[in-house]
Amino acid sequence: MESSTGLIDTRARQDLGAIRITQIALLVASVGALLVVFGLIPMVGLVMTVVGAVVAARTGIGQTWYTVVAAGAALEVIARLLAESSETLGGWLAVIASVMILCAVALGYPTAGRQQP
Repeated sequence: MESSTGLIDTRARQDLGAIRITQIALLVASVGALLVVFGLIPMVGLVMTVVGAVVAARTGIGQTWYTVVAAGAALEVIARLLAESSETLGGWLAVIASVMILCAVALGYPTAGRQQP
């Protein structure tokens, strides 16, 4: 009986750890998106967005919204590449990608009380 209780407690701690890692990764991606859209250290923001999206996707908690976060991060990379030739198009794509990331993080942010689909 005690071993099964210990097993449940271990699973709960692992889930809480995964939730905490996902929360931090999503916050990093959000801050990175804000840095990109406001032009404050855009390369650092781009790296933060990509790293946050990858770490959040690896935990596998909220697959639906984190696909949008990953798509937004990929679109920000494409926007940065396009900004070299067409600054206006690259800037608008970066804004769209940042809004995608911020909306997906706001709607899919995990809490300890509820599980993501």
